[in-house]
Amino acid sequence: MKIMIKETSVAKTLSIIDPNSGVDFIKDFVGNTGAFIDGQFQWDEDRDCYVCDQDTFDWWDTVVTDVQSLDYRIHELVAEHGSEAVNDIVHEAAAYVDLEDHAATVNEALNEAFGLAE
Repeated sequence: MKIMIKETSVAKTLSIIDPNSGVDFIKDFVGNTGAFIDGQFQWDEDRDCYVCDQDTFDWWDTVVTDVQSLDYRIHELVAEHGSEAVNDIVHEAAAYVDLEDHAATVNEALNEAFGLAE
């Protein structure tokens, strides 16, 4: 997702790839939180990109990076331990957790169940 930073007009990108399909689902990921509706990101027709402030981009960049790493870890653990075992832990750990804490909370639960990530 192409983004222009309001304060600097610097072009940035956010991307999150599904390790199973290779599809970039960043717009769905961000959109499902309401960030396109609540004003975090505004579409700029002239620039053909989204616009946000630096703090918003930094927050989303951290969340997306953490979730992307977690998705790759889950993908590897599913191959090793099976989807049912891994998904049960993920779903239990992720229930009622804020988005910015999601990856850390799930990783902690996965560490307890399967050992530390390498």
